[in-house]
Amino acid sequence: MAFFESFISVIREKWLDYVRNNRTWLALQMDQTSVRTPEGGRRPSSLLILGVVNALEPKLSNLMVPFYQLNSDEDALVEVLGLNFDPEMALDDGRAPSTLDAQNADDPHLLPDSPEMS
Repeated sequence: MAFFESFISVIREKWLDYVRNNRTWLALQMDQTSVRTPEGGRRPSSLLILGVVNALEPKLSNLMVPFYQLNSDEDALVEVLGLNFDPEMALDDGRAPSTLDAQNADDPHLLPDSPEMS
């Protein structure tokens, strides 16, 4: 069980890093679709969360098939993965230290940070 708890912790941190780095578009998306959380906050849809965390942590795909076979309810899967919380509340409380530096010069930038004027 220690492996799973550690794995869940890694997934949580990767999810929070993703939210931190994508707050603008996630806020727009959540204006249209969001789910209430147990602490009274809100989070993105379960399908969005599952898609993102599976992309961020490829090892999760090994667990998703048996999880989904046991219970295909996406909300239940988000609960099992420990992601049924308001990520903004978690980030604002300071409980989620950043493990990714958005300003890291080694990161490739697919789009420029600001449009260049010619």
